[in-house]
Amino acid sequence: MLALTETDMTIFFRDLANVPVALAPEASDDALLAPLAGAYYAPDELTGDARARTLAWLRRYGASVRAQGTPPALRKQRMDAVNPKYILRNCLAQQAIDAAEKGDASLVLELLELLRHPYDEQPERERYAARRPDWARHRAGCSMLSCSS
Repeated sequence: MLALTETDMTIFFRDLANVPVALAPEASDDALLAPLAGAYYAPDELTGDARARTLAWLRRYGASVRAQGTPPALRKQRMDAVNPKYILRNCLAQQAIDAAEKGDASLVLELLELLRHPYDEQPERERYAARRPDWARHRAGCSMLSCSS
């Protein structure tokens, strides 16, 4: 289901904790999908069969969660504890490398501090939780890493 449209997996699984699955039987399609919108690189592609399959999966997932009986706040707490908000994305690493090669290690140090607490909300560093920017899609070192990277 996640391969139907380009999806940022880190954001998807982190935001899955915000889907109102406790309300899934009554929740509208839009209410179920809204918390996940930031995970899709092209949310407009989530139409037709892709949208239907995603919604069917979310409703099955919601039924499973409700059967477990875990309170929503506890479910979110548990999910956030195992799904990092921050990861060392290739484009961030490349930006830090580029700056360090010019003598500025500040981004290296900021990323190091950020990644000491990857599961915690860090509002002042929210920009590091974003999807890969378009400019990094095909730039060497950002879109992929080689074994020598």
